[in-house]
Amino acid sequence: MAQVKKTRVMAVDDSSFMLSVITAYLKDSDFELVDTAKNGKEALEKVKICSPEVVLLDIVMPGEDGIETLEKLLSVKPDLKVIMASSLGTEEAVLECLRKGAKNFLQKPFEKDKVQEVIREVVK
Repeated sequence: MAQVKKTRVMAVDDSSFMLSVITAYLKDSDFELVDTAKNGKEALEKVKICSPEVVLLDIVMPGEDGIETLEKLLSVKPDLKVIMASSLGTEEAVLECLRKGAKNFLQKPFEKDKVQEVIREVVK
Protein backbone atom coordinates (compact mmCIF):
# COMPACT_ATOMS: atom_id res chain seq x y z
CA MET A 1 0.00 0.00 0.00
CA ALA A 2 1.38 3.41 -0.97
CA GLN A 3 2.27 5.79 1.82
CA VAL A 4 -0.11 8.71 1.93
CA LYS A 5 1.81 11.97 1.96
CA LYS A 6 1.04 13.76 5.19
CA THR A 7 0.63 17.52 5.33
CA ARG A 8 3.63 19.02 7.14
CA VAL A 9 2.53 21.25 10.04
CA MET A 10 4.48 23.45 12.45
CA ALA A 11 2.93 24.87 15.63
CA VAL A 12 4.04 28.18 17.15
CA ASP A 13 2.81 29.02 20.66
CA ASP A 14 4.47 30.41 23.78
CA SER A 15 2.48 27.92 25.88
CA SER A 16 4.07 24.47 26.29
CA PHE A 17 0.62 23.19 27.23
CA MET A 18 -0.89 24.38 23.92
CA LEU A 19 1.98 22.84 21.97
CA SER A 20 1.38 19.52 23.70
CA VAL A 21 -2.36 19.74 22.95
CA ILE A 22 -1.68 20.43 19.26
CA THR A 23 0.87 17.59 19.18
CA ALA A 24 -1.75 15.21 20.62
CA TYR A 25 -4.42 16.46 18.18
CA LEU A 26 -2.22 15.79 15.15
CA LYS A 27 -0.93 12.40 16.29
CA ASP A 28 -2.29 9.49 14.22
CA SER A 29 -3.86 11.88 11.71
CA ASP A 30 -3.15 12.77 8.09
CA PHE A 31 -0.87 15.54 9.38
CA GLU A 32 2.75 15.39 10.45
CA LEU A 33 3.85 17.83 13.13
CA VAL A 34 7.35 18.59 11.83
CA ASP A 35 8.35 21.05 14.57
CA THR A 36 7.19 23.48 17.23
CA ALA A 37 8.42 26.92 18.22
CA LYS A 38 7.87 29.05 21.33
CA ASN A 39 8.15 32.46 19.64
CA GLY A 40 8.36 34.25 16.33
CA LYS A 41 12.15 34.31 16.13
CA GLU A 42 12.36 30.55 16.69
CA ALA A 43 9.53 29.99 14.18
CA LEU A 44 11.42 31.92 11.48
CA GLU A 45 14.58 29.89 12.01
CA LYS A 46 12.75 26.56 12.07
CA VAL A 47 10.44 27.20 9.09
CA LYS A 48 13.52 27.42 6.82
CA ILE A 49 14.78 24.06 8.13
CA CYS A 50 11.67 21.88 8.49
CA SER A 51 9.77 23.40 5.55
CA PRO A 52 6.17 23.02 6.78
CA GLU A 53 3.20 23.52 4.46
CA VAL A 54 1.00 24.84 7.26
CA VAL A 55 1.83 26.85 10.38
CA LEU A 56 -0.53 27.14 13.35
CA LEU A 57 0.47 30.51 14.79
CA ASP A 58 -0.56 32.01 18.11
CA ILE A 59 -1.44 35.73 17.86
CA VAL A 60 -0.55 36.71 21.43
CA MET A 61 3.09 35.93 22.28
CA PRO A 62 5.71 37.82 24.26
CA GLY A 63 8.19 39.84 22.21
CA GLU A 64 7.21 39.56 18.58
CA ASP A 65 3.49 38.88 18.30
CA GLY A 66 1.82 36.58 15.82
CA ILE A 67 0.95 39.40 13.41
CA GLU A 68 4.62 40.43 13.03
CA THR A 69 5.65 36.79 12.80
CA LEU A 70 3.01 36.17 10.12
CA GLU A 71 4.46 38.91 7.92
CA LYS A 72 8.02 37.63 8.36
CA LEU A 73 7.06 33.99 7.71
CA LEU A 74 5.25 34.94 4.50
CA SER A 75 8.17 37.10 3.33
CA VAL A 76 10.46 34.05 3.70
CA LYS A 77 7.96 31.49 2.35
CA PRO A 78 5.12 33.20 0.42
CA ASP A 79 3.25 29.93 -0.27
CA LEU A 80 3.05 29.05 3.42
CA LYS A 81 -0.48 28.53 4.71
CA VAL A 82 -0.76 30.19 8.11
CA ILE A 83 -3.65 29.57 10.50
CA MET A 84 -3.80 32.06 13.36
CA ALA A 85 -4.90 30.89 16.81
CA SER A 86 -5.82 32.80 19.95
CA SER A 87 -8.06 32.82 22.96
CA LEU A 88 -7.77 36.60 23.17
CA GLY A 89 -7.96 37.39 19.47
CA THR A 90 -9.98 40.54 18.95
CA GLU A 91 -11.95 40.77 15.76
CA GLU A 92 -9.61 43.57 14.58
CA ALA A 93 -6.52 41.40 15.14
CA VAL A 94 -8.11 38.47 13.32
CA LEU A 95 -9.13 40.64 10.36
CA GLU A 96 -5.65 42.19 10.23
CA CYS A 97 -4.10 38.70 10.10
CA LEU A 98 -6.42 37.65 7.29
CA ARG A 99 -5.61 40.86 5.37
CA LYS A 100 -1.90 40.16 5.80
CA GLY A 101 -2.15 36.68 4.36
CA ALA A 102 -3.34 34.28 7.06
CA LYS A 103 -5.64 31.63 5.61
CA ASN A 104 -7.88 31.06 8.62
CA PHE A 105 -8.34 31.56 12.36
CA LEU A 106 -8.89 29.11 15.23
CA GLN A 107 -10.43 30.28 18.49
CA LYS A 108 -8.84 28.67 21.58
CA PRO A 109 -9.60 26.41 23.27
CA PHE A 110 -10.11 24.36 20.13
CA GLU A 111 -11.19 20.80 19.60
CA LYS A 112 -9.27 18.12 17.76
CA ASP A 113 -11.82 17.80 14.95
CA LYS A 114 -11.91 21.56 14.40
CA VAL A 115 -8.10 21.83 14.18
CA GLN A 116 -7.91 19.02 11.62
CA GLU A 117 -10.87 20.38 9.65
CA VAL A 118 -9.35 23.88 9.38
CA ILE A 119 -5.95 22.50 8.30
CA ARG A 120 -7.67 20.34 5.66
CA GLU A 121 -9.56 23.39 4.34
CA VAL A 122 -6.44 25.50 3.87
CA VAL A 123 -4.46 22.81 2.06
CA LYS A 124 -7.20 21.96 -0.43
